[in-house]
Amino acid sequence: MSENNKNNKLEKLINKINAENLIILEGAISVLSALDSEYAKIVKIILLSDLQNKNTQKILSLANHDIIEYFSDHEFNIFEDMINKSGFANSYSIGKTHGGIIALAEKRRFLSPEDLMAMLPKTIAIIEGIEDPYNLGYAARALYTQGIDALILPERDFGFSESVIEKASTGTFSKMPVAVFSKDLNAKITLIDLLKRKKFRIYCIDKKVPANSKVKISDIFGVKFADRTVFIIGGEKRGISKDFLSNADEIVRIPYAKDFPHSLAAQTAATVVSYEIHRQRKQGDSKNGNKT
Repeated sequence: MSENNKNNKLEKLINKINAENLIILEGAISVLSALDSEYAKIVKIILLSDLQNKNTQKILSLANHDIIEYFSDHEFNIFEDMINKSGFANSYSIGKTHGGIIALAEKRRFLSPEDLMAMLPKTIAIIEGIEDPYNLGYAARALYTQGIDALILPERDFGFSESVIEKASTGTFSKMPVAVFSKDLNAKITLIDLLKRKKFRIYCIDKKVPANSKVKISDIFGVKFADRTVFIIGGEKRGISKDFLSNADEIVRIPYAKDFPHSLAAQTAATVVSYEIHRQRKQGDSKNGNKT
């Protein structure tokens, strides 16, 4: 294929990404996770022509071969350069860690809180206001690996950050059911009401407590998390909103071993809380004689 034909082929691909508002998933973990997810739809997979390993074999076994395209090493380099110099540059760039495996996918399909409730989850995390997509990805990885059933986030256009979230989560973000609540004024109260109707106990994980709060306050080491648990974690800038704090069943503090005036990062708090819930559930299974 001539150089001009190669460039035309790649330009058509970039035009497709723009026209269909597609995201780019990099690397075997992200691509395989999306192939295995009911919440993701891959429209094209690009593989390095001479790449043959267990990951490419698995991709070939899972994907419709009509959506697979092969690039030479030279074409991959041109494609990377064209993407990184295009209008994507301010939002997204292709790195050098994809290992010859890239997928173009539609933006993720998020659930409504009502649809999520129909899936009968028992343990849900709400993370409010994480700005950094890497941090959200790290949090999703912790939640998924520790057995949290679902995640609820404020509604937003994740756009190209979905690719970063997926990569940082090592594929767990696409596997976890994720619902979003709207930006409407009463959306948080509506969500709280829905969760309480479904018999969830709601825990806010917060170091600070509102003045004159009548909500029970506990250290995490003294909390016995309910069978149907929702825990809420604030973002890096604003923490947890008053609507959530004032309507929680319990405010839970993570005590520090040393004097420190600031809150933990959201992904760290997510790890601590989800691990403690996992520990309690595993301990309960052990006492009941169930194998884990």
